[in-house]
Amino acid sequence: MFILGTRKLCGWKSNFSFLLLIIVSTLSILRFIIELIAGITAFFYMDWMKYQILWIGLGSLARAPYFGLIMVNISMSIHRISYTALPIKAVNYFNKTILKIILVAILVFFLTFAVMLNTALTGIIWVDSLMTYTIINNHNHDTLVLLNSICNYAVGLINFVAYSLMFALLFRRRLISFKHNRELKMTLQASCMVACEMMFFLYWEFTHLGQDNVVDILVSETTELLFFDILILPYLIFNRNIHSQLKAIMPSNSTHAFSPSIRVISHIS
Repeated sequence: MFILGTRKLCGWKSNFSFLLLIIVSTLSILRFIIELIAGITAFFYMDWMKYQILWIGLGSLARAPYFGLIMVNISMSIHRISYTALPIKAVNYFNKTILKIILVAILVFFLTFAVMLNTALTGIIWVDSLMTYTIINNHNHDTLVLLNSICNYAVGLINFVAYSLMFALLFRRRLISFKHNRELKMTLQASCMVACEMMFFLYWEFTHLGQDNVVDILVSETTELLFFDILILPYLIFNRNIHSQLKAIMPSNSTHAFSPSIRVISHIS
């Protein structure tokens, strides 16, 4: 639904962020599909040693979207800060060619991790008997733990710093006062996303998840799946541009769910 609501909003200027959000949605779909396939295998009691390639393949495709999402997040933050701080120059800096290079870099980054996680360098494997993923001990375990920790910090800090800078710049230039409804909605959209990302970061980094019981495994898997919705849900809830697109493709009796009073200024959305 999110892809349908944003595909006509994408472009090669300030609206490039919508294209990045479609990539986020695509990575989220991939993660959920892999999770579904992995869950189904648990019902077939497949031989653990015989299907090692399958278990490692599921692990790599489940984890690569997370690393890819971090790259998208960084690209989106840089793009938004540039359009907020230097709106005129940003058009020249982020021309169509540069933006295409960014997309290719994201794809290469994702594929690199997907392949790397299938090699002896490092790896994550699906354990069907426990219905969870774990790092392969003899595949540079500490390196992957460190990389994962760096990405967790990126989750907690990138958008927090980026949106703090953007709102500070807008407020200093008197482009936002937090008094109008559309500004409050925009602020709430960003605040919800940043707050949720910060909670995930604090939970992953500073809460012990030994994954030695059912509760730990369930919480770990649930938080990882929910994380992929953090960038998407605030837009579905607050962004009027997306609401308008969804109204155009949905039956008329479904459009009342979207409030016509919600607005987002262009250089933030």
